[in-house]
Amino acid sequence: MNIKLTQSLPKTHTQKILKKEAKSKDAACLVVLIDDKKNILAESVLSDYQTRIEQLIEVSHFNGKACETVADYALAGDKKTTKENPVQLLLVGVGNVDKLRHSVLEKIANTIYKSTQKRVDSITVALGDALEENHFSQFALSLLAASYRFDKYKSEQQTPVLTDIYLLAEPSLEESLNFAQAVFTGQSLTRDVANEPGNICFPAYMAEQAQELAATYPDLLKVTVLGEDEMSALGMNCFLSVAQGSTKEGKLVLMEYRGKSNFSVNADGDTSKAITNSAKVAGGLKALADKLPTKAASKKAAKQDSNDDVQVANDDSPIVLVGKGVTFDSGGISIKPGAAMDEMKFDMGGSAAVLGTLKALCEARLPINVVGALACAENMPSGEATRPGDIIIAMNGKSVEILNTDAEGRLVLCDTLCYVQKYYQPKAIIDVATLTGACVVALGHVRSAVFSNDEDVLFDLENASHLSGDLIWHMPMDDEYQAQIDSPIADIQNIGGKGAGAVTAACFLSRFIEEGQAWAHLDIAGTAWISGQDKAATGRPVPLFMQYLRNSVNMA
Repeated sequence: MNIKLTQSLPKTHTQKILKKEAKSKDAACLVVLIDDKKNILAESVLSDYQTRIEQLIEVSHFNGKACETVADYALAGDKKTTKENPVQLLLVGVGNVDKLRHSVLEKIANTIYKSTQKRVDSITVALGDALEENHFSQFALSLLAASYRFDKYKSEQQTPVLTDIYLLAEPSLEESLNFAQAVFTGQSLTRDVANEPGNICFPAYMAEQAQELAATYPDLLKVTVLGEDEMSALGMNCFLSVAQGSTKEGKLVLMEYRGKSNFSVNADGDTSKAITNSAKVAGGLKALADKLPTKAASKKAAKQDSNDDVQVANDDSPIVLVGKGVTFDSGGISIKPGAAMDEMKFDMGGSAAVLGTLKALCEARLPINVVGALACAENMPSGEATRPGDIIIAMNGKSVEILNTDAEGRLVLCDTLCYVQKYYQPKAIIDVATLTGACVVALGHVRSAVFSNDEDVLFDLENASHLSGDLIWHMPMDDEYQAQIDSPIADIQNIGGKGAGAVTAACFLSRFIEEGQAWAHLDIAGTAWISGQDKAATGRPVPLFMQYLRNSVNMA
């Protein structure tokens, strides 16, 4: 879908229009927004059409309620009257303009697209200065998102007629429109990979998608992939306990976006030596050392440098996004019920969102350093699968008692969190996961849950949520909840009982965050996909992440 700003109304038809919906290749439609008081938004740029619009409102008894529509197909009996009716009109109600918010704008955008996609080649939406910048960006992204489809496996595909969208708005909004286009590109990739079936999208497929991105943006993106032997050498046994039940090898995919600088350049010489000393697998050690990022100087060492050096190190440190990538979640030995198990292909929604965010970053070319870590595994029952009651040692040395193998996402995440803290110096870590059904019970499908140990990160995420319309809700993580995941025979158990399931999952992850490390956890179990007959990935929270990163650039 092409979308552009314009300062011109659509061109006049040059031929007679028959008394039916226009389907010619050159057909155009002017979309006019009307509020519930029958005021025409962007009225100043529509003066040539005002009489026609007012007549259409009157004869159709149009009330301007949100998503109400009426169309004037510019019917004409001869060429002379055709000139008086240059283009089709579509009136769309927006309701109370004081109550315009993301959910309403999204519905309006969907209404516009569905009303025009099958019959006109292009539409021009008259906005003028009716929308403030963040609402304009939300509306533009919603129009683009409405055009998304995933029908590659259908033997018969219907291609929409509509290919071009023009937004008649202030030229100053060009940057916001470009940003929305970048977000849409990344969000579409997120939806594509999440919508793929489990027999296509497995850990190696996710690694391939990341490597293809690196080949497309070689000046910005570096991708490293660790396999199971390499993770074993690092002691990432919690991650491996999930992957071991499947014939599909688990993968840790590391995507380094260097939009500002090369952030892993100060070697201390410890990385390769540590790996070699701890390796328990034969062969491939040099290759493993080569794959690891060069460890940045420690925070303790950084304090011994000059104040200028410390400031540079802090400025260049990346924000790390960690995504749960369970490409299919059968539940393992704690197998799930059969009903709707097909939707467990969406359990890699966190890693899909991180992948999409990195693509959007490359498109937007934001001057910021970001690492995306995709923790990809398939959770399957087999003779090799982890059993309830097993005790596993995580990368940081903590022992974990596995009480339920269907609480697997936190296991791939905890080792990945240990890894990114060990080999990067993150300004902040944000992990994102379709983690708990309890989150769906708590918040439904409107807001993602956010847990955090850092007020600044929390504030910045909430601000990005407001500006993007990709909503979150701050959840508690009081110390009193931690007792629910204490194990009598290990350091931690991987579930905390029936109560506060989303909270205790966050508490589990917090046990793997080092003191002083800013961190947030997003549970997107209720927002990453739509269930049921029309099951599909939503692409959330790519808009949230991109707004957060954009704001981080502006605050630097």
